Amino acid sequence: MTFSGAGAAAATRALAPDTGGARRRVYFCEALARSTAPGQLPLLDAGLILRLRAGSGRVGAATAELRPCRRSRLSERWLRFREQGPDSFHLADTWSGDRRVLSATLVSDCDRTAVEAAATGAKPLELVFSDRQRAFLADCADVSVGFGSLDVLGPVHAVRRRGVRLDHHEVTLEHWTLDGRPEGGEPLEWLEVSERVAPEGAEVVQASLAALLKGKGLEPDLGPGVRVRRVLEELAARGG
Repeated sequence: MTFSGAGAAAATRALAPDTGGARRRVYFCEALARSTAPGQLPLLDAGLILRLRAGSGRVGAATAELRPCRRSRLSERWLRFREQGPDSFHLADTWSGDRRVLSATLVSDCDRTAVEAAATGAKPLELVFSDRQRAFLADCADVSVGFGSLDVLGPVHAVRRRGVRLDHHEVTLEHWTLDGRPEGGEPLEWLEVSERVAPEGAEVVQASLAALLKGKGLEPDLGPGVRVRRVLEELAARGG
């Protein structure tokens, strides 16, 4: 469930009044040169999200996510893969409102300095994504990636708080902020409230969490997948 703007600020104050949480900088990769009309995001429009994350210390990660993902595109190699070395594969239904989509994500842990170097162009982007991630994209993505021609957009400042207790729910809160434009303007912000559960009985959990938030006067205002699109649209409009 996702809040934006003043709603995100209010939800953050209500659900996470402390200043804790894991802080990180998040970058997105897009193929803006392939756009043929204003507002197009070629990778996102094809169901592909590429992210780089720089955390505290030496912690970093590259993420390749297919969302929505067609299960028929996933070979047995990926359906059976779980974790090896720095790479881990996650397959889940992402529920938001009445929409449910399959998400397939391959995450590769890496050094934070490699992420920062790729973000500034000091290191080729394709070297931050692992061999296994590149194979995953070649096998399963609906579009050719072409790392050498991608734009790195960001950063978005993120704070993630795991294990937050809301009544009998244990949720993750992820708060994103984007600095105001150089010519002026307020920072932009979003808050996502999520809970990971087994498929059985998930409808009941979702309804219960929605009722709990509503009881606190909090109404999500963004539909499924809109947070990433809004962020990418804003970053693309800024040119990075």
